[in-house]
Amino acid sequence: MYPLRAYGEMISDAGRFDAYANAIARAVRPGDVVLEIGCGPGVFALLARRAGAARVYAIESDDVVHLAKQLATANGLAEGIKFLQSDSRRTELPERVNVIVSDIRGTLPLFEHAIPSMEDARRRFLAPGGILIPQRDTLKAALAEADVYYSSLTSPWGGSLQGLDLSSSLSVILNEKHTVIFKREQLLSEPQNWCVLDYAAGVQKQAAANLSFRVVRPGVAHGLCLWFETQLFEDIGYSSGPDGASTIYGQAFLPWLEPVNVVEGQEIQVELHADLVGDDYVWRWNTRIDIPGSKARHFQQSTFQGANFAPHSLHRRAAGFVPALSETGEADRWLLQAMDGKASLQEIAQEAAKLFPKLFSGWDEAFRRAAELSGKYSR
Repeated sequence: MYPLRAYGEMISDAGRFDAYANAIARAVRPGDVVLEIGCGPGVFALLARRAGAARVYAIESDDVVHLAKQLATANGLAEGIKFLQSDSRRTELPERVNVIVSDIRGTLPLFEHAIPSMEDARRRFLAPGGILIPQRDTLKAALAEADVYYSSLTSPWGGSLQGLDLSSSLSVILNEKHTVIFKREQLLSEPQNWCVLDYAAGVQKQAAANLSFRVVRPGVAHGLCLWFETQLFEDIGYSSGPDGASTIYGQAFLPWLEPVNVVEGQEIQVELHADLVGDDYVWRWNTRIDIPGSKARHFQQSTFQGANFAPHSLHRRAAGFVPALSETGEADRWLLQAMDGKASLQEIAQEAAKLFPKLFSGWDEAFRRAAELSGKYSR
């Protein structure tokens, strides 16, 4: 769940917020039915209602949806807005809608289950001829010079500290995707479009491209800078890239295993992949750097390598693994089965403390776990 401060930062991002406000004002017609997925405090839902929507469905999985209801009432817009605390993919609506609004991106649109959620909403909720906001996101990439940031990543692990060798951690930190704020002058190549997400036509949850960059000035390259440009509705949109004003998104940085001196006109090939695995994306960036008069450099990198999974953790996720619940799992199963609509949380916790004394030193510890499960799964 985002803290309220984070939602305030989203609202304060004028480039993003004004563009969404203008798109909603232009796209929503009097009498329309509108859906917002991932509504947060519901500001876009309020704008849709003010634009003339007859009914607005605002879906949000976190508790901030209750603040959204308060804001709707405070602005005299509560009538006609139905707030639903749920995952949109597990929600049913009584009707199709004319407009769907969302901003459930992270640094990039390829973020957690944003793409499957938007595709599900388009398929199940959008009326024929309906409008999606955003309509299209274009993902862009460029070579980047990031000496200060790269040094901040590597310097804690690159040398010895009190006689300790920490360098084996370098490969982990350099196989992660980072969020950075770049300036235009840090780019060492012209930006390239590497993926277009056309939401109205339907999009896949993975992306891949073979990119060829030509260095435009001499410098030291440290990796790839990634961002997106969005078309919200018609000619209304904005960019999260280093060319414009800073946005809440920043840019993604995929570092190389070591800095590389580059010269103007040099060719660099990158095979870039983003694949949704489980709850988030695994990124792969395989780089070939042709160096005149010398052997080409190759970097094969992946956020899977940066995840630093323990072998036993991977083994437990293998298709052929035969799982058996631990004592903690047994306790959770018992707690969930006890939530049958007949006993209070206090009664459940008191009994759990007796049954699992090694896990719960008292009923209050059992109560905290029971309350956590109840908040997540109870009706």
